[in-house]
Amino acid sequence: MDMSQKIVWNGYSTLVGAVAALVTKKAVDGAWTFVTGEEPPEPNDPATPTSHAAIWVLAMALGVGLSQVLINRFAARRWEAFTGSASPLRHVNMRF
Repeated sequence: MDMSQKIVWNGYSTLVGAVAALVTKKAVDGAWTFVTGEEPPEPNDPATPTSHAAIWVLAMALGVGLSQVLINRFAARRWEAFTGSASPLRHVNMRF
């Protein structure tokens, strides 16, 4: 992949990631309100019960993690369809 493709990929993935972050925040907020009937807690507020703060953090982490996997896969497929070449994500080997 040449330098111009890397620059375009970085811009594209940043834009898609920013939109995904906004959508994920709205989705997790909405899910919390739907399930609990309350507004999402502020986990850093000392008045928020620790259990609510911990559950909120776990829900947000799950939402962000799932969103990241889905959006990375989407971005890679769209990149490959548009350019005809493998996305930079295919070249990253992140096995744990």
